[in-house]
Amino acid sequence: MKTNGNDKALESYRIFPYVAWILTIGFAIFAYTVTLQLKAEIEELKVQTQYLQEKVHTPVEKIEDFES
Repeated sequence: MKTNGNDKALESYRIFPYVAWILTIGFAIFAYTVTLQLKAEIEELKVQTQYLQEKVHTPVEKIEDFES
């Protein structure tokens, strides 16, 4: 099997630790922003669920318009 001189391990490059840390921190920031977005969506769904539950439990006598 021929070798082409580029058989060095990634860890042997001087820039590798910096790139690895940047990728790690970047992924952590990405995961944090996704978590915040999911939290905001969950809060919005809670509000919508509460509104729909109030609509469902409205007595028939109090319903004036079935379209709203």
